[in-house]
Amino acid sequence: MIKMFGLDYTYYDHPNMYSLVLYSGWCNLKCYGCHNRQLAGWLYKTADKESKQDIKITDYTTPLCDEDIRLAIQNEMIDMVILCGWEFLIHPMDQVKETILEIKKLNPKVLVRVDTNGTFPEKVKELAEWGEIDWFAIDIKWPYWNDLYYSQIKDVVWIPVETAHRFYPKMVESLEYARVLPYTIYRTVVYPNVQDDAYFGEIKSYVSSKLKKPHYFSNFVNL
Repeated sequence: MIKMFGLDYTYYDHPNMYSLVLYSGWCNLKCYGCHNRQLAGWLYKTADKESKQDIKITDYTTPLCDEDIRLAIQNEMIDMVILCGWEFLIHPMDQVKETILEIKKLNPKVLVRVDTNGTFPEKVKELAEWGEIDWFAIDIKWPYWNDLYYSQIKDVVWIPVETAHRFYPKMVESLEYARVLPYTIYRTVVYPNVQDDAYFGEIKSYVSSKLKKPHYFSNFVNL
């Protein structure tokens, strides 16, 4: 099973479900106000470009022990296990599948959701076709499909516009692959530094007309 560095119980992450959230480490984005910045590889300002590849997340935080994870998964009160990272799909696919199967073995009645930022469409597609997960939750960071809003990317994800354009086809592919699962949802954080109602309206309209799945706006909470 992939190492987990945190867990939480929540009634808010998925509608009408009491969920166990498991946090693995590392991410490939740097989003404004990330709540899991301590689990993301980009946090460590002490690392220079030469040494960054040698950094291990275990140097900064301690993974949960296997027994704690097992007991949490076997909690009879939970309806769902949510796997996030901050980017859960950054891990090798064999480890992702092994983790999901282990969860289902420990608690056969529990549903499994994978959270992703959509930058690994080939993995989203493979999991959707695999049949062992119940749904995805995909964060839509900005309106990928509309060049009008690309100038605001730096306020949300802090990556160059050129890089965002390169990611765009992957993000949209993931949105499409994920929608085949019946309970998939899409989410968008209402970032306080994006003062543009049309920006968020564009996302809501796209999900409603193209993806035809539930979409939720999350209020930004500064930690």
